[in-house]
Amino acid sequence: MKKSAFVLSMTGFLGGGEIFLIKLASLLHDQVRLIVISPAVPSLREALVQADAEFVELGASGGMALRWQFLRWLWRQRSSIREGGVPIILNGRGAAYLAPLVRMSVGVAPIIIAHTELSMRSLDPKEVLYGIAARFASHVITVGEFVATQHKQRWAGLSVESIRNWIVLGSHGTSRRTQNVTDGEILYAAVLSRLAPRKGVEDVIAVCAEDDGIVLSIYGDGPMREQLVGVHGDSTRLHFNGHVANVSECLQKYSILISGSYSESSPLALAEGIYAGLLCVVSDIPAHRELLGESYPDELFFPPGDRAALKRALAAARVRLSSADGDDARTVVAAAMSRLRERNSPELARQRYLAVLCRECGEGRAA
Repeated sequence: MKKSAFVLSMTGFLGGGEIFLIKLASLLHDQVRLIVISPAVPSLREALVQADAEFVELGASGGMALRWQFLRWLWRQRSSIREGGVPIILNGRGAAYLAPLVRMSVGVAPIIIAHTELSMRSLDPKEVLYGIAARFASHVITVGEFVATQHKQRWAGLSVESIRNWIVLGSHGTSRRTQNVTDGEILYAAVLSRLAPRKGVEDVIAVCAEDDGIVLSIYGDGPMREQLVGVHGDSTRLHFNGHVANVSECLQKYSILISGSYSESSPLALAEGIYAGLLCVVSDIPAHRELLGESYPDELFFPPGDRAALKRALAAARVRLSSADGDDARTVVAAAMSRLRERNSPELARQRYLAVLCRECGEGRAA
């Protein structure tokens, strides 16, 4: 018989944390059935049902009303939680704030899954509250090593474990051969990103809009979409495609993937680009360095927000794609692919999450 785990998601849209839950439900579906408690997010509900998970919809959309509804729902489940040893997972920073109330109301110390980098500012009020709340959790799981290191540095007493975000390397067997680009040929580039502040999409668009040799396609949605389309929607070299389900197939027609993000925890879009055989030009942030490794060429990184440096990185990518019939670029992508296969294995992630959840069946009880 499958075990169950309750998961709280506080976000009312399909973001990175919600996509993580879909992946987690698929990863564990043979052994653990996730019961996700969330505001109404139809796309999340549909994907979770397909992954054999359960979706419990809360009527409130956010704020204190949503937190109160979750605690009321959890209180009604307290007998099954205590008697059956059902773990409680708080997915992301917004849910993590509830750790003290969860522990006091049902007598169980929850697991926190942390997706985002810390600011490391001592007087950041949200981070101070998060640190207080995290002390009521049994432990914190981070989806990247850099974020785990930050937690350990900031709060030495926390139980922190890094489980690398696993990468399913596509659904079509093997990756595609990296396309070469000859001198003077149009460079077809893609962006996979939520259209939101600090994702750097506006920087990428601004640079590519000035280069007649680049056609840029943006995949993703978010609060900045209307603004970006309003400014650049008439361009014949910029295409806004919104959210798509078949990302792997869409990427087959491009030569490079660009990410200008200022902060990431586990850059799945970058992994998708590598799998699809795209040379990646990315912002120089810890998550990108961690995923690509020390051997990835420095010239393909640029400081977040530095548009002049992004121009230079794109020029360097064009050189690699055009030299030796593209063999230089293919070597870079192949090395990154090999690293992904070795360090971001789904089976390794499955074993580690199962180990954590099995421990929680007997542990995690409040003293």
